[in-house]
Amino acid sequence: MKKQFYLLISLFTIISCNSDNSSYKTDSKTGLKYKFFTNNESGAKPKPDDILVLNMRYKTDDDSVLFDTKEIAQDFRMKMGTDKYEGGSVDDAFAMMHVGDSARFIIDATLFYTNTKKTTVPDFIKPGSKLIFDIKLKEIFSYEKYVEEKRKAEIPTKQEEIKFLESYLQKANITVKPTKSGLYYIENLKGKGKTPATGQKVKVHYTGSFIDGRVFDSSLERNEPFEFTFGKGEVIQGWDEGIAKMRVGGKSTLIIPSNLAYGDKKFGQILPFSTLIFEIELLEIKDKE
Repeated sequence: MKKQFYLLISLFTIISCNSDNSSYKTDSKTGLKYKFFTNNESGAKPKPDDILVLNMRYKTDDDSVLFDTKEIAQDFRMKMGTDKYEGGSVDDAFAMMHVGDSARFIIDATLFYTNTKKTTVPDFIKPGSKLIFDIKLKEIFSYEKYVEEKRKAEIPTKQEEIKFLESYLQKANITVKPTKSGLYYIENLKGKGKTPATGQKVKVHYTGSFIDGRVFDSSLERNEPFEFTFGKGEVIQGWDEGIAKMRVGGKSTLIIPSNLAYGDKKFGQILPFSTLIFEIELLEIKDKE
């Protein structure tokens, strides 16, 4: 009898811990069930479009973990949206929190997949089942700040440019020596015409690519040769220096470090400290007018 009594007590304890619904509060605006473990009311609160840095885990109501930021090496970030639905959404949960808060939220599983993730509800999610979210809000910053940080992170340094260039030259088995300025000039087809003089109009076809092979511009793709005045600074320095070595009918490859191109400035899709590679064909030289 005593053994059966203890068994009943243990069973009651397990059921109580798993359900524990009495410790949750319900938000009057959204119907979201929640409980806070840490409440830092002096911390900032997020708003839609803010980027949130989070520790977050969510699991099914039978304790199967579906996602955990601990498995991600870097800080987990996500943009706060405006999702709202019956019983409360993840965005409703974020809106209740301050930086430094940690809390648990109960969210309808089906609505989370269909409305928030905008995906098919997995087969293991049964109608009416819930997801349990444990969230700690670590930091908030604006979307504008996020974009600026991302842009800066993508910009290589001059040291990185040199490293990438040296690796490229080795892998491509390029053994030509650079000029004093740093230009690498490779003659692929020797022209039989004249070389350009300062002030003359020249017409070329070209394809420009990054050092990783991605093409960013091509007159050939447009079927439209490019014309400019040679030696007058109308093009990047690497072009004037390289084309000065060419004759009409010739084809050359110019490997142009950033100091002969756009330097530490961004130009369209060309980032600062970008080495550029141009395949150039000198089509025509026009006499000075």
